[in-house]
Amino acid sequence: SSRVRQAADALAKSGATRYVIDLRGASRGDLDEGIAAARLFVKSGTLAVRQTKTGKESLTAQAEDGAIAAPVVLLVDQGTSGAGELFAAALDGNNRADLVGERTLGRAARQQLVKLPDGSGLLLSSVRYLTPASESIHDKGLTPDVEVDQPDVEFGADAPTTDPTLDKALEQLAN
Repeated sequence: SSRVRQAADALAKSGATRYVIDLRGASRGDLDEGIAAARLFVKSGTLAVRQTKTGKESLTAQAEDGAIAAPVVLLVDQGTSGAGELFAAALDGNNRADLVGERTLGRAARQQLVKLPDGSGLLLSSVRYLTPASESIHDKGLTPDVEVDQPDVEFGADAPTTDPTLDKALEQLAN
């Protein structure tokens, strides 16, 4: 979250008044990092709900949160998962950002691999994260506010020269 803060501060010093954050393909990072980054943008409210076998715990914004108040649009796709997905869910669930792009992957859980005696393994979810409205993210993903299909590019082909998702996001910010 400190890198997000530094980048936002640098952009603000350059005159930025609105942000487009590209979370497409963002699947790395600890889930807590997604919540920490969301704290920069959400001043009050529930950021996520952590569900374990013993119950649910709401993760809420604190008094010092919400330092970045500028309008935000988030670019998401099927590669957005984990920390990026939690960040997107927190901002979207608190009306701090519109999601533009494709449905996210739906991987918002702490999992561990349990080795079985026959050499196979079982992936066990010990903690699941829910949206601020207590809706499951895991295995479902987040539906964007504005859906945009990414163009399919064949392996080895040149990348497209246009980005329809970014174009739509910039259009959203202009409204």
